[in-house]
Amino acid sequence: MSIDLEYIVQAFEYAGIFFLMIANGFISFPSSQILYILCGYFASTGSINLLFVALWGSIGNTVGNIILYELARRRGFRYITSFSIFPEREVRKVEIAFRKRGAIFLFLGKLIPALKVFIPIPAGLSKMNRGLFTILTAISSFIWARIFLAMGYFFGKSEDFFGNYAIILSVIALVVIGVFYKFMNSKEVVKELSE
Repeated sequence: MSIDLEYIVQAFEYAGIFFLMIANGFISFPSSQILYILCGYFASTGSINLLFVALWGSIGNTVGNIILYELARRRGFRYITSFSIFPEREVRKVEIAFRKRGAIFLFLGKLIPALKVFIPIPAGLSKMNRGLFTILTAISSFIWARIFLAMGYFFGKSEDFFGNYAIILSVIALVVIGVFYKFMNSKEVVKELSE
């Protein structure tokens, strides 16, 4: 499925960015990295404002994430495991880990490509406080927006630009995932799982 991000940004500006980022927060499409790099480039030409893009984009992403969070919270464990993507035991461990250290993992996870997509699900399953979820999601979404807007602003709108930093981002992602995995399999979490 193809979508002309350049046309949407030029035609609808902040409203277009807002609705694109709602979709990104809920179904992870379109790519926020590509959208923000493109918007950063347009900001460098003076056609849009960096701060307004970051604000409307992060608000949109937060709204999309809230929808996903509420879906996981209301439908619960059985609904999520019915897709048979992950074993039930592992989903339960993620839920427990999020209940214990969710704020840290939410904030960091929202800053990691690929991982950020799934973060609202364990937050919803663990019934993380809605206000805390919303605040942390909004802050991390704003930081995410500023990072990629800066890339586009200083280096242009090339989608290939993001590929040059994929290795660094992958290493950071692996470290965060490793820390989370270690905690998820800690005695503290496994003990609660067996109770």
